[in-house]
Amino acid sequence: MKHLTSYISMLAGILLAGMVSQSCSGDDDSRESQHNGSIYGLVTDYATGHPVQYANVQLRPTGETTLTGLDGMYEFRYLANGTYYITVSKAEYSELKDDYPIDVVSGQSRRRDVQIEALPVYISIKDMMGNPLTELDFGSNPSLNLLAFNVFNNGTVPVRSIAVYSCDWMSVTPSTCDIDPGRSAMFTVQLDRTKLPAGSNSTQLYIQTGNGSNVIEVRAVGGYAKPEVLTLPITYIDGNVTPWSNTFHAKVNNAGNPEYTNRGFCFSSTNSEPTVNGSNCTNVNVVGTGVGEYSYTYWDFPPQTTLYFVRAWVKWNNQIEYGNIQQFVYNDV
Repeated sequence: MKHLTSYISMLAGILLAGMVSQSCSGDDDSRESQHNGSIYGLVTDYATGHPVQYANVQLRPTGETTLTGLDGMYEFRYLANGTYYITVSKAEYSELKDDYPIDVVSGQSRRRDVQIEALPVYISIKDMMGNPLTELDFGSNPSLNLLAFNVFNNGTVPVRSIAVYSCDWMSVTPSTCDIDPGRSAMFTVQLDRTKLPAGSNSTQLYIQTGNGSNVIEVRAVGGYAKPEVLTLPITYIDGNVTPWSNTFHAKVNNAGNPEYTNRGFCFSSTNSEPTVNGSNCTNVNVVGTGVGEYSYTYWDFPPQTTLYFVRAWVKWNNQIEYGNIQQFVYNDV
């Protein structure tokens, strides 16, 4: 009888343990059946298509949040059956409140990929006084070959600005520049008029960044050219009539564009490189313009052994262009 009682007690224990085990197993199955749906997806940049790292993804209506990884992926697990939506946000991007319904069913994963758009970095171009600037006009003045402007970063993040253009008659310095938020950088445009086609010229200069750009028009009038003048050999008048005179000669091969306005000779017996306003130099003007030869006869009574240096010049664009240097001994008859 004692053995029968022990056997019955053992059998009851086994049955009770089975019931407890079955009850716990039922709770687990119930939890899995209600919470094993999931949502995952990829967040990319609208402009570039690149994955967006560490973007904040919020699940609506639960409010649960997660971050995208280095690959731009996000995931929500153990979701109850139902309809969900996501909101994606990140600094420097417009918030995306996605209204596409994501229906979660037990035991299934739903994928929802989205793109977010970077906020535009506002790059403004201004003159040196801080006024808005849309063009640089070099005009036809051959002495105007350098102009500058400022690029302002009115955004909230640093940007790398790159000058982009397609013509060979100008250069921009610097070509690349990093600009912090709220700061500016100066760019200069150098014009090479020797490469500038004749007539009116216009090109677009773009200041590009990773998140936006701006443009300025550069204009210039071509046809610029320096005049060309040569100093010809000096001739001497017969000493029987005018024994103390010598004649200088010059030839203008190119009148320049714009055309030169004045011409003449400068010479000296002590300065081997005479100039119009040089020390110990004599300067004379000769009336006339255009291409061709001109001359001037010099009269004096110096010793016949005095060596002179002479060269022709033309005044062009408020500067002097000189010819080569000729030498002579005064009235070497």
